[in-house]
Amino acid sequence: MKKHATSGKAKGFTLIEMTIALGMTLGIASTIVGILQQQVAFIGLVSRFQFLRDEAPMIDSLLTTIINKADSYRIYGNIGNAKAGSGAVQEDGRALRLRFRNPDGTVSNAIISFENQAGKNRLNFYLQPQGQTSWPTTPSWTISSRPTLVDFSNTSGILLIAMTGPNGEQITYAGNPD
Repeated sequence: MKKHATSGKAKGFTLIEMTIALGMTLGIASTIVGILQQQVAFIGLVSRFQFLRDEAPMIDSLLTTIINKADSYRIYGNIGNAKAGSGAVQEDGRALRLRFRNPDGTVSNAIISFENQAGKNRLNFYLQPQGQTSWPTTPSWTISSRPTLVDFSNTSGILLIAMTGPNGEQITYAGNPD
């Protein structure tokens, strides 16, 4: 019986091959971690500007429609003064009282007010029922609950509505009723 000779070469990887494979694995893993960190940072950045991206255009459209239908407006420091129709201001207003002329010649009134209700800031809309002198105690609807501050002003002859979002982002709407 003959014995088979085996080669002295062991099967497997050399130390250099293992080092190269380990280095490539670590390089690929660190690249993936870097890409993941970038993605997380980008998503965080995009979510910080969600108010400007999603909510602000809808608020603009709504305010433009409402204010453009008004015949006139007055700015007040708060909702109480706006309902009473006293103490109008030119800047730092938190309520905007609007007057609308109806097709039958009668007049309707509404108020857009930034106020704190139950610990939450809200931009509310109040519609005074036609033919009544009293205002509703609760808003007809809420325009938005995302702004942290809304400032109505008219120091230059143009109505400015400066709005601050939840992350400190600011946007200013400008315009006047017809």
